[in-house]
Amino acid sequence: MPDTTGFCIGDSAIIELKQTFEKNASTEWRAKSIGIIYNTKKIKVKNQLEKYYVKVVSGKTTYLDSTVVKMYAKPKLLLRDTTLCKGKPLILDARNPGLLFFWSTGELTQKIKVENTGNYWVKITNLGCTVIDTARVKFLPGAVSGISNDITFCLSEENKVIGVKPSAGTKILWNTGSTSPSITVSGEGTYWIRSESKNCGQQTDSIKVKLKACNCEILIPNSFTPNEDNHNDYFYPVLQCEYTYFKMTIQDRWENTVYTTNSTNGKWDGRFKGNLCPEDIYTFVIESVEKGSEKKNSRLGKISLFR
Repeated sequence: MPDTTGFCIGDSAIIELKQTFEKNASTEWRAKSIGIIYNTKKIKVKNQLEKYYVKVVSGKTTYLDSTVVKMYAKPKLLLRDTTLCKGKPLILDARNPGLLFFWSTGELTQKIKVENTGNYWVKITNLGCTVIDTARVKFLPGAVSGISNDITFCLSEENKVIGVKPSAGTKILWNTGSTSPSITVSGEGTYWIRSESKNCGQQTDSIKVKLKACNCEILIPNSFTPNEDNHNDYFYPVLQCEYTYFKMTIQDRWENTVYTTNSTNGKWDGRFKGNLCPEDIYTFVIESVEKGSEKKNSRLGKISLFR
């Protein structure tokens, strides 16, 4: 037997011999509270702190052993069954700081975070006293699903769309003012969405949108100021790769060509045949074939000229 045997106060405490002896072996238990008890492999403990002695005679061999019985306070444990909306984790707290914890998830901390429906149990040990409790956690489908914290688009992507999958009866509002499940974003930033449903009430989530150059991305400004102050005086694309074919054409609102070049180093100074072009919005078309490829790519866009 162990030197010390622990039990929870209030529990039925039994000391039992686990060893196997001969069939005719005799057993003798002794303690102040029980006196002497013969020929039984287990006895019921009565006092909170007492030493129990046992003698076993098996054939010609006598075995002597003892254990001190101690009673420990039972940890107060009350895990509650919980139903909540998916999207926010639930913290299960076993309380009883300083004791030993073992959760069904394998965690050994006082608190755990759960994000999925299921049964979660915890075993708490106070020295020799152990208690177990279980909580049933159920996550209801949120008002919306499919939300990602971060989304990155290539700069050249024409349709930069973010969206969610709303559950039936859900009302949606984006910070852009849109009430549709999906929106087309215009640039980098954080876009939040507020949803409201019968089961989950109001919820707010956000999506952070980033833009990056992908592969042979052509970076194109949306405006320039050709006023000869040595700052942003030229319109030109920033190229990431080598090209076997390149052509850039710029037209005014009446589709008159005001600039064209086949050079990847070409820059428009805001003039046509030496004359200043007026402030306006112009259209550019860039056609290119990347080195090692036969595919011709085209980019169409707008450029604002300010003076």
